[in-house]
Amino acid sequence: MYRVLYRKYRPSSFADVWGQPQVTELLKRQIMSDRLAHAYLFTGSRGIGKTTCAKILAKAVNCLHPKDGDPCNECEVCRGIDEETIHEVVEMDAASNNGVGDVRDLQERLMFPPTQSKYRVYIIDEVHMLSSSAFNALLKTLEEPPDNVIFILATTEVHQIPATILSRCQRMDFRRISAEDISGRLQEIISTEGGELDDSAALLIGRIADGGMRDAISLLDQCLARDSYVTEDTVRDAAGLADPEYILKISDAIRGRDAAGVLALVDELHRMSKDMQRLCSELIGHYRSLMVINSVKHPEQIIVATTEQLNRLREDAARYPIQAVMSILDTLQQALEHMGKGVDRRTELELALLRICRRGAEEENDASAARLEAAEKRLAALERAVSEGIPSAPSRVLPQPKKDPGLSPAQQERIRELSDKAQPFDEWGSIMADLEKRNNMLFSMLNGSRAYVVDNTLLIDATPVARELLRKDLARSSIKAAMQTVLGREYSLGPYQPSGRVKEEQRSPAQGLLDAARQGGIPVNED
Repeated sequence: MYRVLYRKYRPSSFADVWGQPQVTELLKRQIMSDRLAHAYLFTGSRGIGKTTCAKILAKAVNCLHPKDGDPCNECEVCRGIDEETIHEVVEMDAASNNGVGDVRDLQERLMFPPTQSKYRVYIIDEVHMLSSSAFNALLKTLEEPPDNVIFILATTEVHQIPATILSRCQRMDFRRISAEDISGRLQEIISTEGGELDDSAALLIGRIADGGMRDAISLLDQCLARDSYVTEDTVRDAAGLADPEYILKISDAIRGRDAAGVLALVDELHRMSKDMQRLCSELIGHYRSLMVINSVKHPEQIIVATTEQLNRLREDAARYPIQAVMSILDTLQQALEHMGKGVDRRTELELALLRICRRGAEEENDASAARLEAAEKRLAALERAVSEGIPSAPSRVLPQPKKDPGLSPAQQERIRELSDKAQPFDEWGSIMADLEKRNNMLFSMLNGSRAYVVDNTLLIDATPVARELLRKDLARSSIKAAMQTVLGREYSLGPYQPSGRVKEEQRSPAQGLLDAARQGGIPVNED
């Protein structure tokens, strides 16, 4: 009969346990020095080796021929524990045996000394599920345990264990196993099974397992049932994950405030029988990666991804302000929490995505309304000044760009020629993202600016105030440092002033304001 892989490859000694050296080495030293505790508490997330280590410990303390703290797995005691024929090693599931009566039955067995082994070992899994009265009954035994009894309590919810129990146990914290360690173990298993596993697929399984080796091996088993050659597509199909292209398409639609496009993509994935809760988790993972990339210098140390995947994430992160990413994450996290309460998952996800798209559109409308209101106030001030015969201050109506006194007419003509030939610079968004971390004030001044490139010169199209700031050495140095980080090279800097722009800037302040008012739909009387 076929044995599932996670049982077939379950560690039988401490040396076989992956990713928990802080636990296995300590237990081996205690066994070799005969300094065993009477009660242990194994804590950590599911599938990382708590129960496995508990069974190995039970064999090691009773083994007739231990080797450096490990059980021999050959003597009659080790074989009896593996085959569950030695009844002095008891595993109890507290989820289904959580009453005070179950604990009292256990206490009655403690009165008899072991006959088949050196120690009676009681492994209580999911111990946090015991009732309060059961904990109180267990406490008395932990306070005065028999010399030949060892308790091993295992839990995923250590915060639910009473302090009185915690104080009487030696606590062992199990860590999540890294995706790289999981990937290495899976490659060992696949080579033994005669299959083939792509490195990227192994890394994806490690990421999906979230630190749990058991879940990773179970997922590999499902993949091998489909094909002996396991690729990323095989893993995604087995785990019910969406293709990464869909995640990027949804991200693009969100950035473009395309609510109809977002709903169409969700509908397409739903028709493909993708789990909407899993899709929400994938979107959270995607935007978390964008948040990390926009926040740290070396995101590859935090994000589990291949080089190609990381490069694509960098491209997407350059298009998102960090505030927008954080807002999207908040909304998706709330949706995921609601999904756990039994609401319709598809509807909850669609609502969240529509809120995100609508919020962006409302922010743009608010900004447009604010600009229009400011234009109306300036126009009213101008009309009042004209009617009263009071000269208006040009600087308060419309700031005029000043010609750079440091440029000769020939240099200004050269800038116009370059500007007329320049092409849009696609990497400006990435440079601005890096600049936000270096010089926040300069980033704020250049927010909304554009850049154009011609030959080795970068021409920046910004407000007059920002252009004035760009004459400062500090500002230019910050931009060039951002170029070096993003592009690996530097450009000469200059203002973007095409021929048509110069003629436009020569208009009077009043004429410019009147034109802006007409574009905003404000009636203007020129009499």
